[in-house]
Amino acid sequence: MLPVPWIAVGVTGHRHPRLPVANSDAVGDAITWCLTRIRDEAAALVAGDDDCLADAALHCRLVTSLAEGSDTIAANRALLAGYRIDACLPFERDEFARDFGAEALTAYRAALSSCRTVTELPGNRRDELGAYEAAGRMVLDQSDLLIAVWDGSPALGRGGTAEIVAEAVLAHVPVVIIDVDGALATMLWSGLDEAGHDRPTVEGVPRCAFDQCIGRVMQTLMSPPTNPLDLAMIGRWQRETDHRRSPALGYPILLAMVAGKPLSRPDFRPSTAADCRRPFDEWIAQLPDMGQLGGRLKQLVAPRFGRADASASYFAQLFRSGFIVNFAFAALAVLLGLMGLLVPHGKLYFAIAELGVIAVILANTRSARNRGWHERWMDNRHLAERLRVLALSAALGDPELRVGVDDAGSLPGWVQWMARATGRELGLPAGRIDQGYLERVKAAMLTLVDEQIAYNHRNARRMERVERRLHNFGELLFAVTVLACGSWIIAKLVRPDLMVGEGVGPTQFVTVATAFFPALGAAIYGIRMQGDFHGMAHRSETTARLLARLKRAIECDAPDYDIMKDRVKRLGDILLMDVEGWRTTYQARPLHLPG
Repeated sequence: MLPVPWIAVGVTGHRHPRLPVANSDAVGDAITWCLTRIRDEAAALVAGDDDCLADAALHCRLVTSLAEGSDTIAANRALLAGYRIDACLPFERDEFARDFGAEALTAYRAALSSCRTVTELPGNRRDELGAYEAAGRMVLDQSDLLIAVWDGSPALGRGGTAEIVAEAVLAHVPVVIIDVDGALATMLWSGLDEAGHDRPTVEGVPRCAFDQCIGRVMQTLMSPPTNPLDLAMIGRWQRETDHRRSPALGYPILLAMVAGKPLSRPDFRPSTAADCRRPFDEWIAQLPDMGQLGGRLKQLVAPRFGRADASASYFAQLFRSGFIVNFAFAALAVLLGLMGLLVPHGKLYFAIAELGVIAVILANTRSARNRGWHERWMDNRHLAERLRVLALSAALGDPELRVGVDDAGSLPGWVQWMARATGRELGLPAGRIDQGYLERVKAAMLTLVDEQIAYNHRNARRMERVERRLHNFGELLFAVTVLACGSWIIAKLVRPDLMVGEGVGPTQFVTVATAFFPALGAAIYGIRMQGDFHGMAHRSETTARLLARLKRAIECDAPDYDIMKDRVKRLGDILLMDVEGWRTTYQARPLHLPG
């Protein structure tokens, strides 16, 4: 279940003649030295990590467009350094072959035959520079760091080396600059400045000699979170197992009583990881054939999604039921304390029962804190949604390696790390990204959007019903309290000697009612505030509305690669915004003793 260690290095650079043929060996030697240092630094980090990575050797890959010059030189050197080669071509492979002369064409075909995966983008000669730009961006999306063979001059057109370097710097990707004479220049990276840069530029980004800072760069890229809570969460996630039954029925019972949702099997027997991954498997089966990437989605992403989704559902029920039990039992404790007024000879037994109820509240709260119900619910839900979107974005060549890079606060550290580690394992989709390919990705995206719209509409209606009915019931309890007080005053004025049974009269009944009903009303108010049902309904309705707007746009779109990438990113933003709203709400509301 833990990720296998991978590191991906992208390459961009000049072609001949801006890269003189006479300098090819010197440039190749510099690339070899960089690739070797990167591999060795990463391997040392992996060797020292026994808890967060699978017990497997480091895998290294070079991502290249295989253009003449720097790209093919780097591909040849990477093979010798033990890297696998993945290629992202701007055109269909035979069309791209027209870029090469006779001698270079032989080198291109040899390099192509050595690639493990080849992606052919739907570029066309009418927008040749746009095709090169798309390929360069996919190389960047796939890379943890970038090697650029660059003479420092501005780009001569779209997709040029200078433009890709500038985009890499802006995306906080470490860039190793090798001059066209083979001299190793500097590492450009915003992370070298502890203060950080929101929008770094090539001119203003911090830089240092490659050999002086490569260790620090790799430490940042590869190391798991150092926060003790994140490390504990990774350990918990790895040890998660299926649960035979749920000990928490408070939330399902509340929904059954208030929202009309009948109790069902998953309320008593939580869904397993296999149950949760089954619809995910059916959904990704709609995606086009992607070669090894399709297999990795089934073998790596699907089981992790299933585990995260099942755990999120289980701990959500525990947490929600936990605060409902706490507030309900607090009201019950008040009632038990008052029952001695009505049954004086049972006072001892009621006191014992009251202590038992309080003990349940204490044990429930302690278990929630010690087992991290709240954190495990939110973090697993975050991871599940991140992996769901990753399946779509990976099909378009973006493994989401930039998750949390420029907004680290939006994802928990371990979730961010797990999502990026999973993305590293996926690699490129194999084959041609043509119109048929894009149509199938579009269909899968619409399926996901439809499912999420239906879920959010359903959840909004249910939560609004819970909020309204709990509010009305709470008001009714206070109205009954007022009525009981008024009735007692009237009865006392009319028949001051009215008594019932052996010393138990209206005074005792009214005392119990006027103490218990407000306590129960306060408990209901506490459940409403802790559950934030109105806020959940509003967020779900907002999410459904945003998704409906996105759906209309997707349906109107022609199957265009760049547009579809933007749509997938927007879908991810919407789904993560919804989960982030939950986190913001519940982060400040962990399970406490009612008071």
